[in-house]
Amino acid sequence: MEILTSLRLNECNFEQFGTAILPVDDMTPHSISDAKLIFNGANLRYYVMRLRRRPAMLGSMTRHTQATQCLSSADAKPWWLAVASAKLASEQLDHITVQLVNVQPGEAVKLHQGTWHAGPFFLTPTALFFNLELSDTNLTDHNSQPLKAKLELNLNNE
Repeated sequence: MEILTSLRLNECNFEQFGTAILPVDDMTPHSISDAKLIFNGANLRYYVMRLRRRPAMLGSMTRHTQATQCLSSADAKPWWLAVASAKLASEQLDHITVQLVNVQPGEAVKLHQGTWHAGPFFLTPTALFFNLELSDTNLTDHNSQPLKAKLELNLNNE
C-alpha cells in the first residue's frame, strides 16, 4: 500500500487546489493572495462542523463543482487534507496525483470549484472546523468517487 506524506500548506504549491489562507495583519489591504469565493447558489451555510476521527486511510475523494469551500480548525489544532486537481478524472486519483496537506493552527484553505478532497484528518478523537459552503452542498453537489487502491496517510506534525 502506498503511503502519502504531508507537506505544509505554505510548501505544497496549493494554488493548483485553492487558496492558502494565511494570517495577515489587521488593516492589510485586499490583494491577489486573498481567497476568491464563488457560490453559484443563493443560500450559503457557515457553520462549526464537528467530526470524529477517521482512520488515516484514503479510499475515496469528493468534489463540489457548484461552489468553492472554505475550511479551518475551530480548535486551533493541526489537521490534514488530501487534495487533487479539479482537472483530473476520478480514475486518475492515485499516490502520484493526490497531495496530503498539513494545515497548521491559524491557517485555512479555500478549495477551487471541482478540487478533489478528502478529510479533514486529525489526531484527536473529535475536532471542530469552520466550514463555508452552499447550504445544500452535501445534497446536490457532492460527487464522491472511490480510488483504485487505498492510500495510507502519514499524519505527523513534523
